[in-house]
Amino acid sequence: MITVIIDRSGEDIKALYISGHSGYADQGSDIICAAASTLFYTAVIALEELCSIKDAAVIDQDFTTDEVNVQIRIPELDEGNKEKVRTIMETILVGFRSLKMSVNDDDAQYIELIESRN
Repeated sequence: MITVIIDRSGEDIKALYISGHSGYADQGSDIICAAASTLFYTAVIALEELCSIKDAAVIDQDFTTDEVNVQIRIPELDEGNKEKVRTIMETILVGFRSLKMSVNDDDAQYIELIESRN
């Protein structure tokens, strides 16, 4: 199962953590993992290109097990970027909620979404 953790401070998303494998299909041909990866990389690229936030993403891959853990950590923001970052991260959260609703059912759970508040 893919685990997605959204970490908030107040109303703002401060971090996004993703780990695991959906188990829907073999690695490399799993459309649920591909969808989760697409959402992650869309957030990273949007933060870089629209907000000039570099190095927000951390990718940790264990090549012996093919386990990949990724995360986005939002740094302290200037006033000009706060609303753009909020919009990007909330949109990505909507995407993960939609993915979860469309793939999970009574028979199989492929993605878990955890939202925490500090």
